[in-house]
Amino acid sequence: MPLEDTMPEYPAVPDPLRAAWDELLAPTPDPAPYHPDLAAHLPAPVRRWLDHAVAPGTPLRRRIEMWQRGRIRLNGRWWPIRSRQALDPLRGYVWPVRTSMFGLPLLGVDRLSDGTAEMNHRLLGLVPVVTATGPDLVRSAAARAATEMCWSPATALHPSVRWRELSADEAIAEVPVAGETIECTLRFGPDGSLRSATAPRWTQLGDGPWQWHTFGARVLEEGTFGGFTVPRRVVAGYGDDVTGEGAFIRLVVDDAVPH
Repeated sequence: MPLEDTMPEYPAVPDPLRAAWDELLAPTPDPAPYHPDLAAHLPAPVRRWLDHAVAPGTPLRRRIEMWQRGRIRLNGRWWPIRSRQALDPLRGYVWPVRTSMFGLPLLGVDRLSDGTAEMNHRLLGLVPVVTATGPDLVRSAAARAATEMCWSPATALHPSVRWRELSADEAIAEVPVAGETIECTLRFGPDGSLRSATAPRWTQLGDGPWQWHTFGARVLEEGTFGGFTVPRRVVAGYGDDVTGEGAFIRLVVDDAVPH
């Protein structure tokens, strides 16, 4: 039985973050129905992606609520997780997550909202294991939000996102998040499916200093939710080998609801 299948229910949204959760999932104002003409001004590989990812007539809702499961690597070992997420790639995310370590629950949340960020993970919900906040974390979290545009294809059409073509199968999105402009490189297959997303990410790995590292995700399987065909199974990490030694998280999206 896969480790993640032994996990209990999805974590609850912490009461202190309920307002941020609800704000991130406030309905996208006046979402236009998708038509290929809306992407006519974008680079060819991005148009191909949107035509693949968005069914004609689907309202272009940018905010996404997700239920996820998978594994995360901590201290060299993989542990099962269940998580939920409120995501708006242009504003941030709230990510409650539950992990089981040696039979003990580790409850936590990662958040970027209103220009601030935090990580707060506690064993048994009480004993601090990871706590972080501050401007370095905001810069790091902005890159995560930008790369997670892969779950929100409608964000590609927002006027604040600027695109430039690298090749027939690659394009760079300049995504403004939390005062940062993140250059996210997306790679696509011949059918328009998204294959990977990478970006420089300001982060602290292990006991090292805060510095820029290549952060990325590889799409292993797609799923369709609410008219959007998006990554269903992904692996993410740092460096050039995000599916191997660089991997730190493997996620499966059980459900996603556009807002």
